[in-house]
This record gives sequence, structure tokens and C-alpha cells, in this order.
Amino acid sequence: MGAHVDQTRKPFFLLENHGAEAARMGASGMLFRKDWSFIENRPTRDDNRQSWSVCPHLSSTERLFDYYMASGSIMLLLGKCFCYDCYGMVLFKRDLTEFMNSCQHMTDQRFQEDFIDPMFQINREVFRTRRNYTGEETTRWTWITCSHVSKGGQLERLYTKCNPIFFHEGHVTCNDCSEIVPSASLYLQTLLDCEAMTDFQLQERVVDHLYTVNSRVLKSVRNYRR
Repeated sequence: MGAHVDQTRKPFFLLENHGAEAARMGASGMLFRKDWSFIENRPTRDDNRQSWSVCPHLSSTERLFDYYMASGSIMLLLGKCFCYDCYGMVLFKRDLTEFMNSCQHMTDQRFQEDFIDPMFQINREVFRTRRNYTGEETTRWTWITCSHVSKGGQLERLYTKCNPIFFHEGHVTCNDCSEIVPSASLYLQTLLDCEAMTDFQLQERVVDHLYTVNSRVLKSVRNYRR
């Protein structure tokens, strides 16, 4: 299935340049305008075990907004949620101790409410494709995924083999596709079997599946925090 996206161009930046303070006000405003009614409490989410560790640069809505709005890439890897700098620090030190001591540890439910839901809202507000002049929405699809992420069996194989999943400017990709898909033309995205998704579809087919797979992986290595 090809990517069903606006044929004019990839999603582009929507906010006028009014400075960092205006951006933070925008982040706070989203909390009051949030529309996450499509997301239900699902049985795949564990609200007892802390199965996600989120770096300090992504663990609050304001910081998440600043980072994602500045085109920062977010990485999910075996229950860890990294920004670019934190992952670089871990690689440099070859040790997770400092990262684990500085991050927020979350259950599935809290991870959904404090990270996934705000990221969906920020992505919808900032990177949704719009017409150049009128600002009218041209598509209800807000995400483009590579085929390795959109297909459940491949997503599970990726994640269980320690391959990261990236969220970046409305794209959700594996490591091999992280540099290719965001800059690819619609034609190339179609050839690569990319798929455009609504928030609901990404939640149901990717995020909810990740909860199940992540829980299974952490349980097998007994890496839960309580």
C-alpha cells in the first residue's frame, strides 16, 4: 500500500516565528485543547509495572513540544525513550546508569497519557499537511510509516532484535528507513510500501502493539522497575 499523502509536498512547519516563549505558550494551550477522545483505555496497557524510561528532555509536555517542534528525532528502544543527545551520551559512556537515574519511569498507562498523547497532539498541530496559502487541512492522515513498522509481524521482529523505532516530523520508521522515508518523494514512498495513517490507526496498529511486545521483552529479561 502506498502512502496516501498530499501530492504537493511533505508536511511542513506551520507556526510563525514568534520566539520560544510563544512556542511554550502553544504547548500549554494544547493541554486545554487536547482532543484524545479516540484513545481508549485498552487491556494491553499495564498500569502496575514501570516498563518505560523516558529521558528528561521528553518527559514533560513543554520539553517534548520544544524538542519535537525543532525537528528532534525520538527513539524507542527496549522500553527506553531517547532524545538524540541522551542516546549519544549512552553510546559514548557505554553505560545506562546516568540515563536511568535522570529519566522518568512510567507504566504503560502513564506513558500513554504523558508522552504518546501529547506527541500525537503536537504532531497534529505542527506537522499536519496544509494548503500553502489558505491553511486548510488537505488530509486527515497525520503519520507516514515505513513498511517495517506498519506491519505487525515485522514490527515485532524489529523490536525484539533491539532495533529502534523513530518518531520524527510525522514519520515513524525503523533505523534503516529513518534517513530515507522523511526525505523521499511520494513516488519513492509508494515504491517503499510506506503507509499513511491517522492518529487512531497508528495508535491501534503500532503503539498498542508495542505495549504488548515491550511487556513480553522486558518480562523475559526481568527488566521491570516497580
